[in-house]
Formats: sequence, structure tokens, C-alpha cells
Amino acid sequence: MRRSPPSAGAGSSGPSTPIVVVPSHTKDPTWSLRPTPVVLALGGQEYEFPAVPAVDWLTILMADDIDLERIPLELCPRGIELLTDEAVHPDVLYDALLDVIGQVSGRHWWIALRLIVAVRVNWNVLGAEMFFRNLDPARISLSGWLDAMLVIAIKAMEPKDVAMFVSKLELPPPGEELDPEEMEMSADQFLSMA
Repeated sequence: MRRSPPSAGAGSSGPSTPIVVVPSHTKDPTWSLRPTPVVLALGGQEYEFPAVPAVDWLTILMADDIDLERIPLELCPRGIELLTDEAVHPDVLYDALLDVIGQVSGRHWWIALRLIVAVRVNWNVLGAEMFFRNLDPARISLSGWLDAMLVIAIKAMEPKDVAMFVSKLELPPPGEELDPEEMEMSADQFLSMA
């Protein structure tokens, strides 16, 4: 998606503002429209994470040292059962919680977590801009909040820094792979930002 700033007018010889390219991270826009519940099936049980606004997720995911166990403890009514279920190996639970983050964030979990960290680190600018724009994380979904904060972050950057920022957000961690179509789109998006 591209956003073109208004031009200075026909025949203007003044400098033009570069086009800002916003990467397409959102996998399913319906997660952005409103908070939605998530059901996690593990160990022969189903654990529901009720629909909560972005602020409930952000109080956990914006911590200096993210503790994924807080997700079921604070956001799942049966969270203690989930954490103590002997049929669920801790590594499987960890991966499942990352998948839950990916689902409620509407994008790959690593993109969501890196964007949240970028907002936290740059809070004095990005947080202030969020409040200035009346973007209330207590009223919107995590996915919608991330959609908006990505645009706010990119607009706050020097255009020359956007491609590097986006490539750092999108780089899959070890053990995670993108399907070929996503890799192709990502490469095309990268080239359009250069």
C-alpha cells in the first residue's frame, strides 16, 4: 500500500516528499476490526482466550522481559490448568502461545513482538503520537493497534531508514519459515522501499 503526500502543485520546482510504503503484514484484516476470542486446543482440551482489547495484551507484551506464562495466567480463565496440564510439553505450550500471539496480532508473532518492542523503545515519540491521534488501546484489537502503530512508526522515520526497519521486523527467527509467496511479496515490498 502506498501513501502519496499532496504535491506542491503543478510546475513546482520545490523538493518532493518521498512516497511512504507500508508493508502488508496483516494476514487477516478481520482480526483488526475488533477484539476476537481465540480457542487453543492442547492436550485434548480447549482453552479459550476471551476477546480483550489491545491494552490487555500490551501490558504483557510490552514488558522489558516478556514472560509468556503471563498470557494464560492473565488472559485465559483456565490458564492455571493450561500451565499445569501434564499432557502438554512446555515447548509445545510455548509454541502454541506464540501462535496465539500471531493470531490476535493478525501477523507473524515475531513481527508483532518486534513492533511492540520498537514502540516501547520509542515511546516518547510513538506513544505521544498515538495519544495525539486518539488511538485508544483500551478500545481496539491488538491487530488494529499494530496496524496503526506501524504506520505511525514509519511516518516518524527518515525515509532512508524505513527499508532497514521493515526488514528487521520481517526477518523470521531461526526455526521459522515463510512460504514462498510471502517471501516473494516481502522482496517486492523491500525493493519498492529502496
